[in-house]
Amino acid sequence: MSRDATRGPLAWLARMAVAVVMLGMIVGGVAALHWRVDAAPVGRAPDPLPVATVRAELQTAYDIVERFAGRLEPARQTTIAFERSGLVTEVMADEGERVEAGEVIARMDTDLLRAERDRLSAQMAQVSANLELANLTAERQRALQRQGHASVQRYDEARLSVVAFEAELTSIEAAIRSLDIDMEKSAIRSPFPGIVASRHVDEGAVVSAGTPVMEILESDRPQARIGVSPEVAAALADGTPFTLSAQGTPLSASISAVRADLATGTRTVTVLLDVEGPMTLPFGEVADLAVTRTVATPGYWLPLDSLTEGQRGLWSVYVAAPADEGLAIVREAVEIVHVTEDRVFVQGTLQNGAEVVIGGSRRVIPGQPVVVAQTGIDQ
Repeated sequence: MSRDATRGPLAWLARMAVAVVMLGMIVGGVAALHWRVDAAPVGRAPDPLPVATVRAELQTAYDIVERFAGRLEPARQTTIAFERSGLVTEVMADEGERVEAGEVIARMDTDLLRAERDRLSAQMAQVSANLELANLTAERQRALQRQGHASVQRYDEARLSVVAFEAELTSIEAAIRSLDIDMEKSAIRSPFPGIVASRHVDEGAVVSAGTPVMEILESDRPQARIGVSPEVAAALADGTPFTLSAQGTPLSASISAVRADLATGTRTVTVLLDVEGPMTLPFGEVADLAVTRTVATPGYWLPLDSLTEGQRGLWSVYVAAPADEGLAIVREAVEIVHVTEDRVFVQGTLQNGAEVVIGGSRRVIPGQPVVVAQTGIDQ
Protein backbone atom coordinates (compact mmCIF):
# COMPACT_ATOMS: atom_id res chain seq x y z
CA MET A 1 0.00 0.00 0.00
CA SER A 2 1.34 3.35 -0.82
CA ARG A 3 2.20 6.11 1.78
CA ASP A 4 -0.55 8.42 0.57
CA ALA A 5 -3.10 5.63 0.96
CA THR A 6 -2.25 5.08 4.63
CA ARG A 7 -2.00 8.79 5.46
CA GLY A 8 -5.71 9.48 4.89
CA PRO A 9 -7.17 7.18 7.57
CA LEU A 10 -4.55 8.24 10.11
CA ALA A 11 -5.28 11.93 9.61
CA TRP A 12 -8.98 11.30 9.99
CA LEU A 13 -8.40 9.38 13.26
CA ALA A 14 -6.22 12.23 14.58
CA ARG A 15 -8.87 14.80 13.85
CA MET A 16 -11.52 12.69 15.55
CA ALA A 17 -9.32 12.31 18.63
CA VAL A 18 -8.82 16.10 18.89
CA ALA A 19 -12.55 16.68 18.53
CA VAL A 20 -13.33 14.17 21.27
CA VAL A 21 -10.80 15.82 23.60
CA MET A 22 -12.23 19.31 22.98
CA LEU A 23 -15.78 18.06 23.49
CA GLY A 24 -14.74 16.52 26.78
CA MET A 25 -13.19 19.77 27.92
CA ILE A 26 -16.34 21.73 27.10
CA VAL A 27 -18.58 19.24 28.89
CA GLY A 28 -16.28 19.24 31.91
CA GLY A 29 -16.22 23.06 32.06
CA VAL A 30 -20.00 23.29 31.93
CA ALA A 31 -20.31 20.66 34.64
CA ALA A 32 -17.81 22.50 36.81
CA LEU A 33 -19.71 25.76 36.37
CA HIS A 34 -22.98 24.13 37.35
CA TRP A 35 -21.27 22.64 40.40
CA ARG A 36 -20.05 26.08 41.51
CA VAL A 37 -23.47 27.58 41.09
CA ASP A 38 -25.07 24.78 43.07
CA ALA A 39 -22.41 25.04 45.75
CA ALA A 40 -22.77 28.91 46.20
CA PRO A 41 -24.82 30.13 49.25
CA VAL A 42 -28.32 31.51 48.66
CA GLY A 43 -28.38 35.45 48.62
CA ARG A 44 -30.30 37.39 51.39
CA ALA A 45 -31.89 40.87 51.55
CA PRO A 46 -29.54 43.75 52.57
CA ASP A 47 -29.68 45.02 56.15
CA PRO A 48 -31.95 48.08 56.77
CA LEU A 49 -30.08 51.39 56.48
CA PRO A 50 -29.68 53.28 59.79
CA VAL A 51 -31.12 56.81 59.53
CA ALA A 52 -31.61 59.76 61.88
CA THR A 53 -35.14 61.11 62.12
CA VAL A 54 -37.08 63.88 63.77
CA ARG A 55 -40.68 63.54 64.87
CA ALA A 56 -42.97 66.07 63.22
CA GLU A 57 -45.41 67.63 65.69
CA LEU A 58 -48.34 69.64 64.36
CA GLN A 59 -48.23 73.33 65.36
CA THR A 60 -51.21 75.67 65.26
CA ALA A 61 -49.11 78.77 64.57
CA TYR A 62 -45.58 79.96 63.97
CA ASP A 63 -43.60 83.04 64.96
CA ILE A 64 -41.98 85.40 62.50
CA VAL A 65 -39.05 87.55 63.59
CA GLU A 66 -39.16 90.67 61.42
CA ARG A 67 -36.30 93.16 61.41
CA PHE A 68 -36.63 96.85 60.66
CA ALA A 69 -33.87 99.42 60.31
CA GLY A 70 -33.85 103.03 61.47
CA ARG A 71 -31.40 105.50 62.90
CA LEU A 72 -30.39 106.94 66.24
CA GLU A 73 -31.11 110.62 66.76
CA PRO A 74 -31.39 113.10 69.63
CA ALA A 75 -34.80 113.54 71.19
CA ARG A 76 -34.34 117.30 70.81
CA GLN A 77 -32.12 119.37 68.57
CA THR A 78 -32.21 123.11 67.97
CA THR A 79 -30.46 125.87 66.11
CA ILE A 80 -29.52 128.66 68.52
CA ALA A 81 -29.81 132.31 67.39
CA PHE A 82 -29.87 135.80 68.93
CA GLU A 83 -33.24 137.55 69.17
CA ARG A 84 -31.76 140.94 68.33
CA SER A 85 -29.23 142.38 65.94
CA GLY A 86 -25.74 143.30 67.04
CA LEU A 87 -22.05 142.51 67.27
CA VAL A 88 -21.02 139.05 68.48
CA THR A 89 -18.30 139.42 71.09
CA GLU A 90 -17.91 135.87 72.44
CA VAL A 91 -18.62 132.32 71.28
CA MET A 92 -17.70 129.95 74.10
CA ALA A 93 -18.40 126.51 72.60
CA ASP A 94 -16.89 124.69 69.65
CA GLU A 95 -18.17 121.79 67.59
CA GLY A 96 -18.19 118.51 69.49
CA GLU A 97 -18.09 120.13 72.95
CA ARG A 98 -20.62 119.26 75.60
CA VAL A 99 -22.73 122.06 77.08
CA GLU A 100 -25.02 122.00 80.11
CA ALA A 101 -28.53 123.35 80.39
CA GLY A 102 -28.44 127.11 81.08
CA GLU A 103 -24.77 127.46 80.20
CA VAL A 104 -23.87 130.67 78.33
CA ILE A 105 -22.46 129.73 74.93
CA ALA A 106 -22.36 133.10 73.08
CA ARG A 107 -22.57 136.81 73.90
CA MET A 108 -23.42 139.99 71.99
CA ASP A 109 -22.16 143.54 72.56
CA THR A 110 -24.38 145.44 75.02
CA ASP A 111 -22.64 148.84 75.26
CA LEU A 112 -25.50 150.70 73.52
CA LEU A 113 -28.05 148.98 75.71
CA ARG A 114 -26.18 149.91 78.87
CA ALA A 115 -25.88 153.53 77.74
CA GLU A 116 -29.59 153.67 77.02
CA ARG A 117 -30.30 152.15 80.41
CA ASP A 118 -28.17 154.79 82.13
CA ARG A 119 -30.11 157.52 80.29
CA LEU A 120 -33.43 156.04 81.31
CA SER A 121 -32.24 155.67 84.90
CA ALA A 122 -31.37 159.37 85.02
CA GLN A 123 -34.71 160.24 83.47
CA MET A 124 -36.47 158.06 86.01
CA ALA A 125 -34.67 159.90 88.82
CA GLN A 126 -35.81 163.24 87.37
CA VAL A 127 -39.40 162.07 87.03
CA SER A 128 -39.31 160.65 90.55
CA ALA A 129 -38.26 164.08 91.86
CA ASN A 130 -41.01 165.79 89.89
CA LEU A 131 -43.48 163.25 91.21
CA GLU A 132 -42.42 163.94 94.78
CA LEU A 133 -42.81 167.70 94.22
CA ALA A 134 -46.20 167.15 92.59
CA ASN A 135 -47.34 165.12 95.59
CA LEU A 136 -46.28 167.90 97.98
CA THR A 137 -47.98 170.53 95.83
CA ALA A 138 -51.17 168.52 95.68
CA GLU A 139 -51.21 168.14 99.46
CA ARG A 140 -50.76 171.88 99.95
CA GLN A 141 -53.45 172.74 97.41
CA ARG A 142 -55.86 170.35 99.04
CA ALA A 143 -55.25 172.00 102.44
CA LEU A 144 -55.66 175.48 100.99
CA GLN A 145 -58.78 174.46 99.10
CA ARG A 146 -60.36 173.15 102.30
CA GLN A 147 -59.57 176.47 103.98
CA GLY A 148 -61.02 178.37 101.05
CA HIS A 149 -57.72 179.96 100.08
CA ALA A 150 -57.33 178.03 96.79
CA SER A 151 -59.68 177.25 94.00
CA VAL A 152 -60.79 173.81 93.00
CA GLN A 153 -59.03 174.33 89.65
CA ARG A 154 -55.64 174.77 91.29
CA TYR A 155 -56.17 171.67 93.39
CA ASP A 156 -57.22 169.56 90.37
CA GLU A 157 -54.16 170.69 88.40
CA ALA A 158 -51.85 169.67 91.24
CA ARG A 159 -53.65 166.33 91.73
CA LEU A 160 -53.60 165.38 88.04
CA SER A 161 -49.96 166.43 87.78
CA VAL A 162 -49.20 163.63 90.23
CA VAL A 163 -51.06 161.16 88.02
CA ALA A 164 -49.11 162.31 84.94
CA PHE A 165 -45.74 161.94 86.66
CA GLU A 166 -46.72 158.50 87.96
CA ALA A 167 -47.61 157.35 84.42
CA GLU A 168 -44.34 158.73 83.06
CA LEU A 169 -42.43 156.91 85.78
CA THR A 170 -44.19 153.66 84.96
CA SER A 171 -43.29 154.08 81.28
CA ILE A 172 -39.62 154.61 82.12
CA GLU A 173 -39.58 151.58 84.37
CA ALA A 174 -41.08 149.49 81.56
CA ALA A 175 -38.42 150.77 79.14
CA ILE A 176 -35.69 149.83 81.62
CA ARG A 177 -37.16 146.33 82.02
CA SER A 178 -37.20 145.97 78.23
CA LEU A 179 -33.52 146.94 78.10
CA ASP A 180 -32.75 144.46 80.87
CA ILE A 181 -34.46 141.74 78.83
CA ASP A 182 -32.48 142.72 75.73
CA MET A 183 -29.25 142.57 77.73
CA GLU A 184 -30.23 139.20 79.14
CA LYS A 185 -30.99 137.93 75.64
CA SER A 186 -27.65 139.24 74.45
CA ALA A 187 -26.26 136.08 76.04
CA ILE A 188 -27.38 132.77 74.48
CA ARG A 189 -27.84 129.89 76.90
CA SER A 190 -28.13 126.22 76.06
CA PRO A 191 -31.78 125.13 76.48
CA PHE A 192 -30.79 121.56 77.41
CA PRO A 193 -27.66 119.48 77.99
CA GLY A 194 -26.15 118.36 74.73
CA ILE A 195 -23.38 118.39 72.17
CA VAL A 196 -22.57 121.26 69.82
CA ALA A 197 -23.15 119.82 66.35
CA SER A 198 -22.13 122.86 64.32
CA ARG A 199 -20.93 126.43 64.86
CA HIS A 200 -21.93 129.04 62.28
CA VAL A 201 -20.68 132.36 63.74
CA ASP A 202 -17.39 133.55 65.19
CA GLU A 203 -16.47 136.59 67.27
CA GLY A 204 -16.63 139.93 65.46
CA ALA A 205 -19.56 139.05 63.23
CA VAL A 206 -22.49 141.46 63.04
CA VAL A 207 -25.66 139.40 62.85
CA SER A 208 -29.33 140.14 62.50
CA ALA A 209 -32.07 138.66 64.65
CA GLY A 210 -32.58 134.97 63.92
CA THR A 211 -29.17 134.36 62.34
CA PRO A 212 -28.07 130.80 63.30
CA VAL A 213 -25.14 130.79 65.72
CA MET A 214 -24.80 127.07 66.48
CA GLU A 215 -26.75 123.81 66.48
CA ILE A 216 -27.09 121.71 69.65
CA LEU A 217 -28.10 118.04 69.91
CA GLU A 218 -29.53 116.76 73.17
CA SER A 219 -27.26 113.97 74.39
CA ASP A 220 -29.00 112.77 77.56
CA ARG A 221 -32.13 111.48 75.81
CA PRO A 222 -31.20 109.50 72.68
CA GLN A 223 -34.02 108.28 70.50
CA ALA A 224 -34.45 105.77 67.69
CA ARG A 225 -36.66 106.50 64.68
CA ILE A 226 -37.61 103.29 62.87
CA GLY A 227 -40.12 102.59 60.12
CA VAL A 228 -42.16 99.38 60.54
CA SER A 229 -44.92 97.72 58.52
CA PRO A 230 -48.53 98.76 59.26
CA GLU A 231 -49.27 95.22 60.56
CA VAL A 232 -46.50 95.44 63.14
CA ALA A 233 -47.35 99.04 64.07
CA ALA A 234 -50.95 98.05 64.85
CA ALA A 235 -49.70 95.62 67.53
CA LEU A 236 -47.32 98.05 69.24
CA ALA A 237 -48.19 100.10 72.32
CA ASP A 238 -46.49 102.96 74.13
CA GLY A 239 -44.05 101.79 76.80
CA THR A 240 -43.41 98.36 75.24
CA PRO A 241 -39.77 97.41 75.91
CA PHE A 242 -37.45 96.27 73.12
CA THR A 243 -33.76 95.61 72.63
CA LEU A 244 -32.25 97.40 69.65
CA SER A 245 -28.97 96.56 67.98
CA ALA A 246 -26.50 99.13 66.66
CA GLN A 247 -22.94 98.25 65.62
CA GLY A 248 -23.44 94.95 67.41
CA THR A 249 -24.22 96.77 70.67
CA PRO A 250 -27.55 95.93 72.38
CA LEU A 251 -29.56 98.99 73.42
CA SER A 252 -32.50 98.84 75.85
CA ALA A 253 -35.37 100.95 74.59
CA SER A 254 -39.10 101.47 74.97
CA ILE A 255 -41.70 102.83 72.58
CA SER A 256 -42.51 106.48 73.19
CA ALA A 257 -44.81 107.10 70.22
CA VAL A 258 -46.30 105.41 67.17
CA ARG A 259 -47.26 107.81 64.43
CA ALA A 260 -50.67 107.45 62.81
CA ASP A 261 -49.58 108.22 59.24
CA LEU A 262 -47.71 106.31 56.55
CA ALA A 263 -44.42 107.54 55.16
CA THR A 264 -45.03 108.37 51.52
CA GLY A 265 -41.82 106.90 50.11
CA THR A 266 -41.54 103.69 52.13
CA ARG A 267 -45.20 103.03 53.07
CA THR A 268 -44.08 102.38 56.64
CA VAL A 269 -45.25 103.69 60.01
CA THR A 270 -42.69 105.63 62.03
CA VAL A 271 -42.07 104.37 65.57
CA LEU A 272 -40.09 106.43 68.10
CA LEU A 273 -38.23 104.61 70.88
CA ASP A 274 -36.51 106.15 73.89
CA VAL A 275 -33.07 104.60 74.37
CA GLU A 276 -31.99 104.08 77.96
CA GLY A 277 -28.67 105.27 79.32
CA PRO A 278 -26.14 107.75 77.91
CA MET A 279 -25.45 107.61 74.20
CA THR A 280 -22.05 106.15 73.33
CA LEU A 281 -22.77 105.73 69.62
CA PRO A 282 -22.86 108.61 67.15
CA PHE A 283 -26.21 110.02 66.14
CA GLY A 284 -27.24 108.82 62.71
CA GLU A 285 -25.99 105.28 63.39
CA VAL A 286 -28.25 102.54 61.97
CA ALA A 287 -30.34 100.74 64.61
CA ASP A 288 -32.14 97.42 64.05
CA LEU A 289 -35.44 96.52 65.68
CA ALA A 290 -36.49 92.84 65.86
CA VAL A 291 -40.22 92.24 66.34
CA THR A 292 -41.73 88.78 66.86
CA ARG A 293 -45.13 88.30 65.21
CA THR A 294 -47.34 85.18 65.55
CA VAL A 295 -49.09 83.83 62.43
CA ALA A 296 -52.03 81.47 63.10
CA THR A 297 -51.40 78.77 60.45
CA PRO A 298 -51.07 75.01 61.10
CA GLY A 299 -47.91 73.23 60.00
CA TYR A 300 -44.68 71.55 61.08
CA TRP A 301 -41.22 72.83 62.02
CA LEU A 302 -38.50 70.73 60.37
CA PRO A 303 -34.73 71.06 59.97
CA LEU A 304 -33.57 72.51 56.67
CA ASP A 305 -31.54 69.39 55.83
CA SER A 306 -34.69 67.24 55.87
CA LEU A 307 -35.97 68.83 52.64
CA THR A 308 -35.47 67.29 49.22
CA GLU A 309 -36.05 69.29 46.07
CA GLY A 310 -38.50 67.66 43.72
CA GLN A 311 -39.62 68.36 40.20
CA ARG A 312 -40.89 71.77 39.02
CA GLY A 313 -39.74 73.54 42.16
CA LEU A 314 -41.73 71.30 44.53
CA TRP A 315 -40.33 70.07 47.83
CA SER A 316 -40.67 66.77 49.66
CA VAL A 317 -39.42 64.92 52.71
CA TYR A 318 -38.63 61.24 53.34
CA VAL A 319 -40.52 59.54 56.15
CA ALA A 320 -39.60 56.29 57.89
CA ALA A 321 -43.09 54.72 57.79
CA PRO A 322 -44.22 51.30 59.06
CA ALA A 323 -43.99 48.53 56.41
CA ASP A 324 -44.61 44.78 56.27
CA GLU A 325 -41.32 44.16 58.01
CA GLY A 326 -40.00 47.10 60.05
CA LEU A 327 -39.77 50.56 58.45
CA ALA A 328 -39.49 51.72 54.86
CA ILE A 329 -38.97 55.08 53.17
CA VAL A 330 -42.05 56.99 51.97
CA ARG A 331 -41.93 60.35 50.14
CA GLU A 332 -44.29 63.11 51.34
CA ALA A 333 -44.91 66.36 49.47
CA VAL A 334 -44.62 69.61 51.46
CA GLU A 335 -44.98 73.35 50.87
CA ILE A 336 -42.59 75.83 52.46
CA VAL A 337 -44.46 78.50 54.45
CA HIS A 338 -41.63 80.19 56.37
CA VAL A 339 -37.85 79.77 56.57
CA THR A 340 -35.40 80.71 59.33
CA GLU A 341 -31.64 80.24 59.53
CA ASP A 342 -31.80 76.53 60.37
CA ARG A 343 -35.49 75.53 60.29
CA VAL A 344 -38.41 75.57 57.92
CA PHE A 345 -42.15 75.66 58.60
CA VAL A 346 -44.03 73.43 56.12
CA GLN A 347 -47.50 72.20 55.21
CA GLY A 348 -48.46 69.21 53.05
CA THR A 349 -49.25 65.53 53.14
CA LEU A 350 -47.09 65.02 56.23
CA GLN A 351 -48.91 63.37 59.15
CA ASN A 352 -48.64 64.34 62.80
CA GLY A 353 -46.00 62.26 64.58
CA ALA A 354 -44.25 61.12 61.39
CA GLU A 355 -40.56 60.25 61.63
CA VAL A 356 -38.89 62.53 59.08
CA VAL A 357 -35.41 61.54 57.86
CA ILE A 358 -32.80 64.24 58.45
CA GLY A 359 -29.24 64.67 57.28
CA GLY A 360 -29.31 61.70 54.91
CA SER A 361 -32.22 62.15 52.56
CA ARG A 362 -29.91 61.72 49.55
CA ARG A 363 -28.91 58.24 50.69
CA VAL A 364 -32.43 56.79 50.66
CA ILE A 365 -35.11 56.11 48.05
CA PRO A 366 -38.82 55.33 48.41
CA GLY A 367 -39.40 51.74 49.51
CA GLN A 368 -35.93 51.30 51.00
CA PRO A 369 -35.94 49.45 54.37
CA VAL A 370 -34.46 51.55 57.17
CA VAL A 371 -34.01 51.49 60.91
CA VAL A 372 -34.14 54.57 63.13
CA ALA A 373 -30.75 55.14 64.72
CA GLN A 374 -31.52 58.50 66.36
CA THR A 375 -34.77 60.36 66.79
CA GLY A 376 -35.99 63.64 68.26
CA ILE A 377 -38.94 66.03 68.32
CA ASP A 378 -38.74 69.30 66.37
CA GLN A 379 -40.74 72.20 67.81
